[in-house]
Amino acid sequence: MIVFLPKDKLPKLLSNLSEMLEVVAPVRLGGESVFVTWKGQPIDLEMNPQISPIEFLLPQKEVLFKYIQQSGRYIFKEVEPKSRLILGMRPCDLNAVTVLDKILGSDPSDKLYFKRRSSTILAVINCNKPAETCFCSQLGANPERISGFDLFFTELDSGYIVESGSPAGLMILKEYPELFQEPDKAHIKEMNRVKSESRKILESRTDQSLENISKALENADWEALGKHCLNCGGCTFVCPICHCFNILDVGIPDGERIRCRDTCVLSGFSRMAGGVNPRYSAGDRMRNLYLDKFQFILENTGLIGCVGCGRCTRVCLAKIDRWSLKVLG
Repeated sequence: MIVFLPKDKLPKLLSNLSEMLEVVAPVRLGGESVFVTWKGQPIDLEMNPQISPIEFLLPQKEVLFKYIQQSGRYIFKEVEPKSRLILGMRPCDLNAVTVLDKILGSDPSDKLYFKRRSSTILAVINCNKPAETCFCSQLGANPERISGFDLFFTELDSGYIVESGSPAGLMILKEYPELFQEPDKAHIKEMNRVKSESRKILESRTDQSLENISKALENADWEALGKHCLNCGGCTFVCPICHCFNILDVGIPDGERIRCRDTCVLSGFSRMAGGVNPRYSAGDRMRNLYLDKFQFILENTGLIGCVGCGRCTRVCLAKIDRWSLKVLG
């Protein structure tokens, strides 16, 4: 089903939906676009936020369960996920969800992730103006070749073309007929033009192809890159696919078991008992990260562990271009 939503009707749509579930959308905070729980703030759909909305499916920090001691025995209580709609996810992040489904669905599957996944509606928006660091089209995703969404928005001058991609998305479009219109031929023509222009921009970035990335990995000077890297871990914490974690128990005798995001580029991640570290240098750890993304995940799932969102390059304080593995400037 395809409909047209005037721009002034979007807040009303979100307001109606927020009465039934949590609505997450990008808003402007401190000069940056950030995904937050929407409470009537102006929506910022101009650019892809630095922190991916994957955060609401695989949080940086989450409670796995709570434990309570009673008469020498423990009672365990799991935390149930909220029902959500995420508005403003880009095609690259939708592709990341597909990769994570494969990774976290292997035995034993990540039950908490899939509980959130099944209770979340994904309302994806087309990238009309891809950022300079974006190269998703080279890695299997672009605005004309995506699947797995519930709703897909394409922004036009006067509103949005909205396409349903699941029963949940179709139900939303049918629930509020007073907000939507039948798209006319001009709307469809403009939508196809916008999608085509965006695709051409992304496909023109042939330097960022998988073949060139593979060559960069073969020729990379990992020792030099490791010395230049600041070891902050920022590239992995903004990555929508990185999923390394640590687990902590907080509280005695009652408390919580917490899962926190961790990263293989930090020295403590691979350090073993007695202080032995098989990946002692920063260069070794960076090499392992890239092998994981472009070899290990591919071998295990058939999918590449990178979606070309460009966040790692955008956030890198050491100015390392993450696809060419060269220092910028």
